[in-house]
Amino acid sequence: MSEREQLPEVQAPPPVRRSDVIEGRWEKAMTWAMLGVLALIIGLPLYFYNENWFQFLSFKGLDIRPVSYPFLAVGALMLLYSASRVVGGKKVKSFLSTCPYCGHDSEFAEEPMTDFLCEECGRRVPVLDGKVLDVTGVRCGFCGSLNFMSEKTKVLICEDCDREIPLLDPSTGEMRHVAKGYARVDDTTVYDLVLVKVGRDKEPLINSLQHILAMTRNQVKDLLDNLPATLVKGVNRRKGEMLRAQIEANEGETELRAVEQK
Repeated sequence: MSEREQLPEVQAPPPVRRSDVIEGRWEKAMTWAMLGVLALIIGLPLYFYNENWFQFLSFKGLDIRPVSYPFLAVGALMLLYSASRVVGGKKVKSFLSTCPYCGHDSEFAEEPMTDFLCEECGRRVPVLDGKVLDVTGVRCGFCGSLNFMSEKTKVLICEDCDREIPLLDPSTGEMRHVAKGYARVDDTTVYDLVLVKVGRDKEPLINSLQHILAMTRNQVKDLLDNLPATLVKGVNRRKGEMLRAQIEANEGETELRAVEQK
């Protein structure tokens, strides 16, 4: 499971992996080496067998050794350049970043300044100011699956059921993003969440209530047979609306009933 976030329209390029840099250098080294060998293959026969060229009867042939010099020089330079690319590949800097999900170390040629994908688990690793952020596990209120978030997370979508999980900003206590159906009303009243009606398909609602209420399947079925039923007592408006949205997404009709405070 992994987090999904809203991304800005313009993103910085991902960090370059060290293996990609070395591979690129090797490819160029091989290309230049092949060209250098080809130049030598042309130049060496011209140099060593120059007197045998264009002989005819009494004509002793032409001395074309000077023609071989450019080929030999260029071939040697190409081989030297190829060798320098190989040696340079070994000197590429190495920066290790550990995936907070699986612990795999990814090696880069530069310090990562943007998010990157872990090669081992395929999750996107959050990076802020060159530092890999810690991730926190969050249970989906709809299906109960474990998802992960970091301090950069703006919107968290459950990987299993594709529903949006509402998040609170720990510094302000306010919602970072409000999904459709998650209302925000700030007040000090305490409420009871009451289930008043159930849709035709009860299975999704049963599964959701099992996770929300930590009850067995049979206990949830007994609850649904005795409506209206109080699901949660003494919650604030925000939490009540969050639970209400989860239940109504599974065809359950609920009411928030204010509790008279003494």
